[in-house]
Amino acid sequence: MAVAVAETLESRGILVVEAGTGVGKTFAYLAPLLLGGRRAVLSTATQALQDQLFHRDIPALARWLGRPVRAAMLKGRGSYVCLHRVDLARRGEMAGARLDPLQSVALERVHRWASSSVQGDLAELPGLDENAPLRPWITSTRDNCLGSLCPRLSECHVNRARATALSAEWVVVNHHLFFADHRVQSEGLAELLPCVDAVVLDEAHRINDVGMQVLGRFVGARDLRVLAHELLTQGEAWARGLQPWAHCALTLERAAAGLDRLLQPLLLSAPRVCWTGVAPQGVDPVVWSRDVMAMSQSLAYAERMLASAADAAEPLRRLLEACLQLVQQWRALGQVTECSDGVRWVETEGLGGSWRLRVVVKDADHAFHSLFEARPASLAWVFTSATLGHEPGLRWFTEPLRLAADPRTRCLRLGSPLDHSRLGRLFVPAGLPSSSDARHSHQLALSVARWAERLGGRTLVLTTSVKAMQVVGEVLQRSAAAKGGGGSLEVLVQGQMSKRALLAGFKHAGESGGPGAVLVASMSFWEGVDLVGDSLQLLVIDKLPFPAPDDPLMVMRAQRLGGEEGSVFRSCHLPQAAMALKQGAGRLIRSETDEGVLVVADDRLLTRSYGPDLLAALPSLSMLDSEAALCAELDRLRLTRASTKDRQGFSRRR
Repeated sequence: MAVAVAETLESRGILVVEAGTGVGKTFAYLAPLLLGGRRAVLSTATQALQDQLFHRDIPALARWLGRPVRAAMLKGRGSYVCLHRVDLARRGEMAGARLDPLQSVALERVHRWASSSVQGDLAELPGLDENAPLRPWITSTRDNCLGSLCPRLSECHVNRARATALSAEWVVVNHHLFFADHRVQSEGLAELLPCVDAVVLDEAHRINDVGMQVLGRFVGARDLRVLAHELLTQGEAWARGLQPWAHCALTLERAAAGLDRLLQPLLLSAPRVCWTGVAPQGVDPVVWSRDVMAMSQSLAYAERMLASAADAAEPLRRLLEACLQLVQQWRALGQVTECSDGVRWVETEGLGGSWRLRVVVKDADHAFHSLFEARPASLAWVFTSATLGHEPGLRWFTEPLRLAADPRTRCLRLGSPLDHSRLGRLFVPAGLPSSSDARHSHQLALSVARWAERLGGRTLVLTTSVKAMQVVGEVLQRSAAAKGGGGSLEVLVQGQMSKRALLAGFKHAGESGGPGAVLVASMSFWEGVDLVGDSLQLLVIDKLPFPAPDDPLMVMRAQRLGGEEGSVFRSCHLPQAAMALKQGAGRLIRSETDEGVLVVADDRLLTRSYGPDLLAALPSLSMLDSEAALCAELDRLRLTRASTKDRQGFSRRR
C-alpha cells in the first residue's frame, strides 16, 4: 500500500485502497508523505479519529523514522472555546444565560481550563459532550463572532488554529469540515489546498453520505434554539428596548418544543425517518401542518424584528443574515414534494433527543464530484478504508462518486494479514426472540449480563438503534445495581458521558484489576474505536445492520438503480448491511496479539439465503456451535489473561 501511495504522489493520480484490519493503512499513507517531504491535508471521519491521528499516529511515525513533521489539527469553529463569550456568561452579561447551579459549576470549570489551555479544543474536557446545553454560551458561530472588534482577538483559539494550519506541512481535518468548507469557504481550509501536494481521505466509506448531506439543506432543533438564544443575547445587548426580544425568543422556543414532541419519539428506533408526504412518516399531518406553520410564523417574526434593528450594531446585522439563511433553509424543506426532486427525512442530532430535518436533491452526488474536479490538477488523492466494496473495482464506493470513470483512478484491495481463525470466534445464539420482536433487546441484555460476568467485563455491545441501546443499557445497569458491592461490573452507556470519557473509563476498568466494564453504544461506535489488546474480548452486535426499507438515502439509491425489489435488495441494501457489519466486527481483533469472541445476536445470519453474503464480509472466525462452547471460550480467555498477568508480575518482581 505504501508503494502504491508513493506512486500516486509521484503521478498526481487518484488511489482507492481497501485495506483490511492489521494492514497498517495509517502508516502506509503517512510514511510516503513523510519520506517524500510532501505537504498534505489528512481528512478522517470523526473528531475522535482526528485526535487519534494527530496525538498518537503522527508522532509515533515521526519518532520511528527520525523525521520531524510540522502537523496541525483543524476543527470547526464550534469545537473551540470562545474566551469572550465565557467572560460574558460569567459576568452575567449574556442575556438569556440563566444558569442553574450545576451549569454554573460547569462554566467555572470551563473557565479554569480555558485559562491555561493552549489549543482551546473542547474535546479536552471529558465531561462536556457535543450536546451539552452549555456549549452555545462558550463557543462562537460565524454569525455571533465579533471578528476584529472582539476584546480577546489576540487570544482567539479559532484564529490560532487556522494560522497554525497555514504554516503546517500536514493538516488533520474531518470530512464534515472538509466538504462544508468548500461550500462556504469560511473555515480556513479552502486556502490550504493550493499549497499542498496531496489529500488523503481516511475512513473514506463515509465521504459519499457526508458530502451529499453537506450539499443538501437542513434545519435542526439546535439551530432554532441557538437563534432564539442569540435573539435574546444580542438583542438585549445591542438594542435593549427597541423590540420585545424576550417574547420573540420565547415564541421560537415554543415552536421548537412543539416539533420536539412530534419528532423525538420517532427517532428512538431509527436514525432516519422518511418524509415523502405532507408530514414525516408516523406523524399526524394535521398536527404537523399546525406546528410547521407556528415555526414559519416564529421565524418570520424574528426576521422582521432583526431587520428593523440591524442598523443598530454589526452583531445584529450578522444575526439577521443568519436568520435569513435559516428562513431560506426552512422554506427549501417544503419545496421538495415528490421523490423525483430528491428526498427528505428527519434524523437524530446527537443523543440528546435532538432532531434535524434534511433534504438532499438527487443530483447531489454530481455536485459532490465537482468538488474534486475543481481542485488544483497538481493534487494527488488517496481514498482508503477497511470497507469499500466486494470486488476489485470497488464499485460500491467509486461509482457514486464518479471515480470509476476517471482514467487517473487506481483501485487496490488488501486483505487483513491477521489470522482471525486463530484469534477469534463467532457465535450466533439460538433461542433469542426474533430480531423484529420487541423482547429481543431485553432478552439479549440478560444474556450479555451472564457472558460479561463470566469474562470479567471487557465487553462492548453495539446496537443498531438508540432505542435498543437504551433498553440493553438499562437492563445491564439494573443487573449491576442489584448485585451491588465492589464486585459488580461497571456498565457504561453512550450518551451518559462524552465518547472520550466512555472509552477511557472502559479501558481503565479493564486495566485496573477490578471487575471490568461493559460498554453499550449505538452506531457512532461501530467504527473508529480502537481497543487494542485484551481491554475488549467480547463484542456483541444486537442485529444485522440492514438499513430500514424506507431509509431515505437507500430509497434514492434504489431509484437510481431501478429494477425489481429483489435486485434492489441485492445491489443496494445487502451491500450496505455487509459494509456496516464488517465495520462493527472490525472493533474486535485489532492486532496479532488480540483474542476474542464476536456474538451476532441475529439468527438470520445462518438461516436466510443472504446469510453467506454477510458471513463473507466478516473475518474468517472459528464458529462456536453452542452457548456451552461460548462459556468455555470466555473461561479460557479469562484464565489466559490472568496467567499472563501473573507471568508479567513475576518477571517484574525478578
